[in-house]
Amino acid sequence: MKSLMYRQGTFLISTLAVTLLITITLFFSSTNAFNLHGSLKMEDGKQAIPDLKTGMYLVLGAFQIPENAIKYAKSIKVKGLSPDIGRNSSTGLYYVYAYKTQDDLEYVRSKRTEFRASNKFYDAWIYYANLKLADLEKKEFTADALVLDQPKVLEIEEFIPPPPTSQDPNRELYNYRFNVISATTLKEVPGYITLIDAARNKAMKSVSTNQTHQLAAPNTQTKEIIALSDIFGYAKSQIKFKIDDPTSSEEKSLISESGGITTVKFELFRNKVGDILTMYNVYFYSNSAIMKPESKFELNSLLGMLKENEKLKIKIHGHTNGNASGKIIRLKEDDDSFFEVTSNNKEGVSSAKSLSKARAEIIMRWLLTQGIDKKRMELKGWGGKKMLYGKTDQLASRNVRVEIEIMKG
Repeated sequence: MKSLMYRQGTFLISTLAVTLLITITLFFSSTNAFNLHGSLKMEDGKQAIPDLKTGMYLVLGAFQIPENAIKYAKSIKVKGLSPDIGRNSSTGLYYVYAYKTQDDLEYVRSKRTEFRASNKFYDAWIYYANLKLADLEKKEFTADALVLDQPKVLEIEEFIPPPPTSQDPNRELYNYRFNVISATTLKEVPGYITLIDAARNKAMKSVSTNQTHQLAAPNTQTKEIIALSDIFGYAKSQIKFKIDDPTSSEEKSLISESGGITTVKFELFRNKVGDILTMYNVYFYSNSAIMKPESKFELNSLLGMLKENEKLKIKIHGHTNGNASGKIIRLKEDDDSFFEVTSNNKEGVSSAKSLSKARAEIIMRWLLTQGIDKKRMELKGWGGKKMLYGKTDQLASRNVRVEIEIMKG
């Protein structure tokens, strides 16, 4: 009898021990699955991202959508650990960062240099959260030099969404978000999605990526829309769906609904060798080889593509509208005022071919200042030999363009 009781007691103790061990294991597994350096906590079944506290942060990526920030943070490692995530309460952006410090400016700058030396984190930058310039001047603070425009600049200042179009108040509106990320880096891709009425094959409007928009259905029986992504540096991608019933689409795996918002997911791949990309959003002042400031966004897209893949080699092709000679304004050799016409510029007369080559060359010069090796670039000025439209055609302005040919990668 005592032996039986002993065996039962031993069995009970063993069972409790195993149960306790499993519980502890599950607890820590769950904790590790939902915490990056302990900064993320579970809140109503979702990950809560804390606001950034005062200090300096070495940022590896900025995101408008928290799920994208979490996915990116989990995909990379810093000394074997996932980086942290913090939210900027004023802008609503989510920052993935590797290091933070309250006041050690030299430390965070040294870490930035270390990370920029890695091709994977070439655009690492320092974010100064809730710090005033006066607070840093005591440390002989100087403006932070950037290798690449920061994501916050691209998304908030230079990347301006198109103005909203007027909507018929009697038509039902649907909340949509086009979540566009790079398949290579998992970072959000700023740009536009063109919405096309599928039945009429007619463009309806363009909307900015990674933001929520209210859309009206086309006046067709099917109410089908094609969402087209044609962002510079990435292969075209499109998804077709019914605006009032998106999950019935054949591509429903790329569509999800939550909180009254339908999210359409694009994971974009870079263009491949042999592709020729047109830089329609790089603009030049009249009769010059000097770019307008609004060219910066697409230039940064080209720079990002070259920084991501150091094996990439390109040829820059310049084109004009016609072959007539005329006045040309150029930068001097030691002038890096790429985005403004000044009294320091050189003026002369040139052929259309020379003008087209000078425009290709000024892009190469800008890329050189951003750290791209000259051996990775070639130039070609075509003048008006390869016009897309007649010289007096309604679309003749599109003849004036720069094309990027991917030679090797």
